[in-house]
Amino acid sequence: MPRQQSVAGTNLTPEVLARALQRLVDEDTSPATPSTELAVRQPTTVLHKETPRRSAISDHHDHIRAENAARRAPYLATSATAAAGYLGWGLTELVGLAAGPGAELATTTGIGLTSLGAIAGARALLHNRIPAFWRRQSWAAGAGTAAWITAASAVGPANWTMTALLAGGAAATWASWMKQHSIPDVDPNAPQLPEASDETTSGDYGDTLAQRWSESVSRRGKALPGSMLTDRVDLSRAIRWTVRTPAGDASFDDVFSRRPRIAGALGVSAKNLIIEPHEDNEGWAYLTVIVRDLLSGGIPYLGPRYDNGVIPLGPFADGEGDMQFYAVEDIGVRNGLVTGEPGSGKSACLEAIGLGIKQSGVWHLLFGDGDPDGGSSPVLNDISDWAEAGPRQVLAQLEAIEAALEIRSLLKSTLTEGPDGPVRITDPSQQSPLRKLLPSTTIPGLMWIIDELQRLSSDDWLKAQDFIPRLERVVRIGRKYGVAVVVGTQSLLAGDYGNSTVLRGYLMARNLFAFRNMNRSENAVVGGMAVTPGSLPPGGGYCFAIAGGRLSMGRVAWAPDLGEWATALPSCALDEDTALAMRDFQPAIEQSPSARFAAQVEKLHAWRRRKESGEPGDAPHTTESDAAEAALPAFMQGLQIPSALSAQNVVALHPRPTSSPAHDGAQTAPDIEGLPTSQQEVLHALQAGHHRTGEIVAATDLKAPAVSKALGALADMGLARKIAHGQWEPAEAESQTG
Repeated sequence: MPRQQSVAGTNLTPEVLARALQRLVDEDTSPATPSTELAVRQPTTVLHKETPRRSAISDHHDHIRAENAARRAPYLATSATAAAGYLGWGLTELVGLAAGPGAELATTTGIGLTSLGAIAGARALLHNRIPAFWRRQSWAAGAGTAAWITAASAVGPANWTMTALLAGGAAATWASWMKQHSIPDVDPNAPQLPEASDETTSGDYGDTLAQRWSESVSRRGKALPGSMLTDRVDLSRAIRWTVRTPAGDASFDDVFSRRPRIAGALGVSAKNLIIEPHEDNEGWAYLTVIVRDLLSGGIPYLGPRYDNGVIPLGPFADGEGDMQFYAVEDIGVRNGLVTGEPGSGKSACLEAIGLGIKQSGVWHLLFGDGDPDGGSSPVLNDISDWAEAGPRQVLAQLEAIEAALEIRSLLKSTLTEGPDGPVRITDPSQQSPLRKLLPSTTIPGLMWIIDELQRLSSDDWLKAQDFIPRLERVVRIGRKYGVAVVVGTQSLLAGDYGNSTVLRGYLMARNLFAFRNMNRSENAVVGGMAVTPGSLPPGGGYCFAIAGGRLSMGRVAWAPDLGEWATALPSCALDEDTALAMRDFQPAIEQSPSARFAAQVEKLHAWRRRKESGEPGDAPHTTESDAAEAALPAFMQGLQIPSALSAQNVVALHPRPTSSPAHDGAQTAPDIEGLPTSQQEVLHALQAGHHRTGEIVAATDLKAPAVSKALGALADMGLARKIAHGQWEPAEAESQTG
């Protein structure tokens, strides 16, 4: 036998190809081993081992689909017959009008013969596909069809007689066919499907997902035609694959944009489907399907953590790592954005970030609350180095941060990198100035957490002060000077940011935590990723965290009382230059928690008295500072009172000694009992022999900034005197007579 010609110029003869194909067929029919790599490619069949139950279910579904398709055949055939009759009648009518009755009769005869020949030819062609039980009936059906078409061509199909003949003939002809392909009801006495075995694991579910991908995702016309799944990895709570698309057909953005369609095709919730960029190919992606719920039981908060600029907040749903807030990276400090409806866990997330910042020992924490009554976060009020509430007080913080940025822009060029942080440049010819200021014990970072931004951005008075444009400038340039802003607000809509999408973009560039929000407009594309907070489960703490190109659901750790860690946090005082720049904008005396509580109680009682007496009360939009000013004595109206003080904090002190004759040359000592509690405690510590600032902090349990402010106030009243840097002594108030 002569040698066959090789194929396409190679040594592959048809015999070799036939043997190769036979081997592939044999492999398809052999059981798949556990080590078989999962690869889903069209039109190749997915190779996986089915359990008996899955095999029975698949066969049952295939049987139903086949029977349904067969039962459509009578309806299609009857419709085709009716259409042929109408066409034949129209043709004979045209011929009769054009050539007369003789030609019309000839046309009718020709239509009858043509239809009979066509039906006979089709039956002969499909002889092997016609079931044996229906071959005799098919002859009668063909003859009846040809006769009806011929009669319809002659007399017209649009009458009751022809319609009844067609319907009755079709019902009689196809009755046995419909009976043979009926779908019986489930017999309760019939054997049940095989029970699910204990060996059914996530591996079986992964095979099911792969089969669904093959049938509903990668076929032509589906979400990702020609795609395939490879490199399966079974995680503790999820299954992960690599999605490979044909070269040039799709990018990662295309794959990610079809996430809802893919989730629907796989039969899983979109929140349990994670699609991440592939590290080596822009057209590929990592697909992770979460199969075991890690988050529903809640995530306990175990205390503040800060690790090289990173604050862990809670686990991802797939169990692979934690959601993290990146406070510091190589390029500088990072801003952040936390959004969510009331009760979604937004404030708890801000508190966890604040606790981690304080734990670091290299950050100075400021907290600005859009709620004028300061009720958004008692924890942040307690742990912050400077906490304010209301539009006027938050503006004071903004002005202080602007002053800090100005002085730090000058300071940065005079510093160089030292072994433990920035140090002064001593040899400009040899030492290079810093490119950026990173938080350190020498020059701490400034972290400003703002909650309820939507209330601040909509305040008319703040709008007149250009609050949003000024905040945007701080967010833009703060990275190089160790100044970061973290904002909490209720949505991702532009209105919450004073319609500044630039501000929103800078805030969420690295850290975005989007908590549940059922607003239908709350769909945003962030970094090419569609955030849909409405799809999150109910219950606090669930959020979408975006970092490093990953969009995954997680849950923030929580405890009933996050404040229990507040007392063990280290204190971090500002560097001398920054503190000097911010001093003019800070209150002279910091209110303690008890003083803030007393102020709120007094405001409530004053409101009740006005209502009971019928006096006109404050308008609902009156700010806290306006109410405090209205409560001042007449002679103090219009004075600039520090923002942390209200009327009840103002103490009537006697004037300092003067030579005025009205006083007969006498000096009157201040009323020590009328001093604020913090100043009394510091004065008593001085009198007890504690002269260093650190010793006073330890003796009074006050924060270092509060002690410094109290010492300054005591010095202004002549009750304390600075003897050296960080050292003070009490000054005795002696009466002098002239």
